[in-house]
Amino acid sequence: MSLALDFPARAKWASPLPADPPPLTGPDGGAAELAALVRLCLASGAVRDVLWLKLSRLPRGLDRPHHRRLLREALALPQHARRARVFHLPDGDMAVATAPPDTLRPAVLRVLDGALEDGAAAEVVRGLRLPEESGAVLAALEESLGLAPAAPPATPALPPLQAEALAAILPALMRADPAPYLRRQPVCRLWPEGGSGVEAEAIAPMPAALRDRLLPGFGLEEAPALAARLRLLLEQRMLAGIARPEWLASPKPLHLSLSVAALTSEAFLALDGRLPGAVRPMLTLSIPAAGILADPAGFALGRDLALSRGYGLALEAGCGAALALLKPARIRATMVRLAWNETLPADPGAVAALDGMEVVLTGADRAAAIAWGWENGVTLFQGRATDRHLRR
Repeated sequence: MSLALDFPARAKWASPLPADPPPLTGPDGGAAELAALVRLCLASGAVRDVLWLKLSRLPRGLDRPHHRRLLREALALPQHARRARVFHLPDGDMAVATAPPDTLRPAVLRVLDGALEDGAAAEVVRGLRLPEESGAVLAALEESLGLAPAAPPATPALPPLQAEALAAILPALMRADPAPYLRRQPVCRLWPEGGSGVEAEAIAPMPAALRDRLLPGFGLEEAPALAARLRLLLEQRMLAGIARPEWLASPKPLHLSLSVAALTSEAFLALDGRLPGAVRPMLTLSIPAAGILADPAGFALGRDLALSRGYGLALEAGCGAALALLKPARIRATMVRLAWNETLPADPGAVAALDGMEVVLTGADRAAAIAWGWENGVTLFQGRATDRHLRR
């Protein structure tokens, strides 16, 4: 089920349209209607208080019809005095949306006063405000629906990659088709008030997938130099395959994830020599922050060459600290590719450091990531949530 992307498609490059605020009253709804309310608040800027009542979290002894009735009565009294919308969620949970000021949460807490400890009350009753906390509302909704991603299974420790093992597979790597070891994803423009379009395709090497195929049983984490060498070899194969005749016949914007070593490699110079000048601006070269910090001189050399030849330059970062160290404008990046993670909403430095840059939120696998992006002015996304939208 898609929560954040249920809107009609509009032509690419369409400008956003003003959105009307959601109605203050209406029939009871469910999860889809609550997701639609979030989207409308984001698009219109309308403020709503959302009281999330997790009746499924009531401790044993209070989880009885009598206590549920008291809580519902606490909700009903303010609703008669003020307009509200009620949303029924799985496991008997409820959410109620009202215009501020929030009088519902104090009324419910009074019913629970003395029956629950403070920590337990916070588990049962949660107050959120739209549109500022849209990401938190959608994250809670995904959790309620069982859509939150499960923790990845623990992987057994592997012996570190050895130089001899890497050398042994080089001939096979030179013949291997790199396509299975490259992640390709669309970069989509999504407007909160509706409309979408594919802006570019992102291509990134997956050295771990190549390791699994050609070097099973070896780990990359304990041998960073060899891991970087494996990535560079894969990047060189990727660069060699970009300027194919079919792509040159109908070129489309690409975001290429490159290490500093690949940016200054002969493979990149060879690609540059095959590309017409009019096509080079369609390539955005994305460099990870860690690589820039590790080799600032090499990055400066590659950056100056790339910019002088007309390419776009993007900084790949995953937190505000990296953006603060490498201020995007100072290193002459034209775009930031910011990786979504669950701690990003609590990282004020990430947004503060963007300073008007064009931003792609990568790893947007959940509706909550897209809502956080919308809250902070981001409309370019890459991830499984946008992939699902395009497949519909």
